[in-house]
Amino acid sequence: MDIITDKKMDLKSLWWNAMAMNGSVAVWRCPREKLIHFLADLSDSSLQGRIDIQKTERGFVVSPFMNPEGNETLFLKSDILAVGSNDGIWGRVRGEGAMGDGKWHMENEKTPYHLNNRPDTEISGEKNHFIKMVEDGITAIEEGEFDKVVTARTFDEPLSKNFDIIDQFNRLEKAYPDAFVSLVSIPGRGTWMGATPELLIESSAIHFRTVSVAGTQSFPLDKDLSDAAWNQKEIEEQAMVSRYIIEQFKTIRLREFEETGPRSVRAGNMIHLKTEYNVDLEEVHFPELGTVMLNLLHPTSAVCGMPKFSALRFIAANEHLNREFYSGFLGPVNMNGVSRLYVNLRCMQILRRRAVLYAGAGITHDSVPEKEWEETALKCQTLLNVMNGHGAMENTEN
Repeated sequence: MDIITDKKMDLKSLWWNAMAMNGSVAVWRCPREKLIHFLADLSDSSLQGRIDIQKTERGFVVSPFMNPEGNETLFLKSDILAVGSNDGIWGRVRGEGAMGDGKWHMENEKTPYHLNNRPDTEISGEKNHFIKMVEDGITAIEEGEFDKVVTARTFDEPLSKNFDIIDQFNRLEKAYPDAFVSLVSIPGRGTWMGATPELLIESSAIHFRTVSVAGTQSFPLDKDLSDAAWNQKEIEEQAMVSRYIIEQFKTIRLREFEETGPRSVRAGNMIHLKTEYNVDLEEVHFPELGTVMLNLLHPTSAVCGMPKFSALRFIAANEHLNREFYSGFLGPVNMNGVSRLYVNLRCMQILRRRAVLYAGAGITHDSVPEKEWEETALKCQTLLNVMNGHGAMENTEN
């Protein structure tokens, strides 16, 4: 990828130009990488439909949670593509459209962003409703309806008077070096920001990778991960996600994969259990595995449940929440020959006057409703700490 450095370019000027042209924008930074990527699609509307990774051009995809056939996936093409480093040096990628001169970047005004077409009204996140949903989920498990279900809720946070969308992204990016940090703004579909710890798939011409991530606990930053202790409920929850991935491999008769884990991994001031799966695509002669597994895995048992369709029916009947892009997937496709798609967790939707934060908890027969509520509060608090300028290092149990 050839890059032309431009000292006049920065993320805010890029963003302002795209907003002025009513473009769709994605900004992201991959885990443990230093480069920040900016992409703008300047077409009248984003392409929508099932994604074939092998045949799709370079771009960025965003998919909602409820997308069983894959037809609701949005594709943002790279009319404008730029990259920047942590030291603020930005460059234009050759042949990807005009960048403009930053004339829309107005230093004394807050950075604009697209709003959801939905009215800016309260989204339910009541504790009583969530507790009842968990209780009903446990009952359904005891009656044999499913083995696990993931229940979600929201948390509303007013935006400060000086809230700026790019400043917020920059804080989040610095606070979560091990996460996929993203900011996506699409006309009519709103603006979403998050820092997710969970890879859905990584695919190139020669390699495929996916992970199972489940189990959550607060963990002091000064303690070594080797000291982490997991209870039976968390171990079982993570094992379910791992079994789900292996079942999908069996469905397509894929036996040649490498499994590593489970092991404890950090996500800010929380830790999870993670198992990694790798496949050599040249060895198995399966170049389309990325697309096949994407369609099989989403939505994963980590955000939905097991069995998938029984859990989906329960969610649709009981959650009373349009998750939209929360627990869907998003990420760059065919950037330098690699596609990386992540489950959209630890995320929030930015509305005109408030942010709506989303969090879920995996319910099994060992779940305790009050503790599941506390887990969702912990997940929301990690984003709130950064949003309110405290960073990811604050103790979320206070």
